[in-house]
Amino acid sequence: MSVESDLLSEDEDTFEAALVAAVASGASGERKLLDALGAAQDENHAAGIVSALGEVDGPDGPAVLREIIAQPADPLEVRTTALVALTKREGVAASGVLLGCLTDGDPHMPGYALMGLASVGDDRARGEVLGWLRHTLEGRPANPEHDFDDRTLVAQSDIVAAVSYLARHSAASWEKQEPVVRLLRSRWDRLRGAEQRWLTVNWSACDPAHPETVTALDPTWFADWISEPLFEVLYAEDAE
Repeated sequence: MSVESDLLSEDEDTFEAALVAAVASGASGERKLLDALGAAQDENHAAGIVSALGEVDGPDGPAVLREIIAQPADPLEVRTTALVALTKREGVAASGVLLGCLTDGDPHMPGYALMGLASVGDDRARGEVLGWLRHTLEGRPANPEHDFDDRTLVAQSDIVAAVSYLARHSAASWEKQEPVVRLLRSRWDRLRGAEQRWLTVNWSACDPAHPETVTALDPTWFADWISEPLFEVLYAEDAE
């Protein structure tokens, strides 16, 4: 059997092995993935191929990923997977697309965009992310009975993704930190318990119980924290 035929296989193990082989093949593997994408049998199959496009080298993948993201009629799983793949593939160069997805008509896309921005995005979206955070907190009712799991907070809270992005681009500047800190302190009761606990540990000035002061924030820590597991490598040959 060939990689081309295995990329169309309904057997999950065979399909996954073909994705790994295609990624390892570089530009020729990218072409095989793109050909298989056109013949994908269902949404899950297409999403797997799109995911692999986030890790393969080649000249055409990024443009195809951008086209998928720009098509609101495409299946949600495929579009969100394409956004993750483009973030992995292009890094900071995906910042413009990620910013555009903050106002996407599908309510699930902004959360993925926020995680991408927090992981690799440049500072062009600071105003928009702060505005998103303000709007979200103002529209979220206080609900002390509803909490998130601390162990999976990164996957549950778009708010901590937004805060991580703003933290990365605030460094030790009080001018940049102040609007974020004051917003979170003023809307502390709108945060879930796990979000509050996370902020108390990682950006204590946002907690009304702590001094409102400039904090030395580590941009690399926030980027690394938000990147796992969504942006981890999936198709390396030695990962099997």
